[in-house]
Amino acid sequence: MQPSSAAAEPGGSDIRESPDPRPPSARARGALRAVTTVHAAALFTQAILAGRFLSGDYDMLTAHAVNANVIVTVGLVQVVVAVVYWRRGRGPGRPAAVSAVLLVAEAGQAVLGYQRSLGVHVPLGVTLIAAGLLLLVQVWRPPLR
Repeated sequence: MQPSSAAAEPGGSDIRESPDPRPPSARARGALRAVTTVHAAALFTQAILAGRFLSGDYDMLTAHAVNANVIVTVGLVQVVVAVVYWRRGRGPGRPAAVSAVLLVAEAGQAVLGYQRSLGVHVPLGVTLIAAGLLLLVQVWRPPLR
């Protein structure tokens, strides 16, 4: 901890914590990369399953529904891993925030799918795939020094 250059506030401390100079944990980053990769693959698989269903392979609708549950479950694991990476692994908090937003959107997406609200379900699905892939690129980039 380093002393603050600003005057101390009444009743407060004149000591301010400096940012942690250590780089993010490699183990936590590896776990985040792994779960984000699985999550993005499951999201991309949804588009394939939907396309096969629309091509006339009607059994793929069941596979699409099962994969939706996989996506939400992996999304929940991703949120937990991203929060651990942020809080304990000293990584940035953005992946945790994006993962949380994705999880909420995925849960809503599943509800819309079961309600057959395709006018919202399809564009939201495309958005989720794009967001999942952007997050994947972000977590696989080398950390900034």
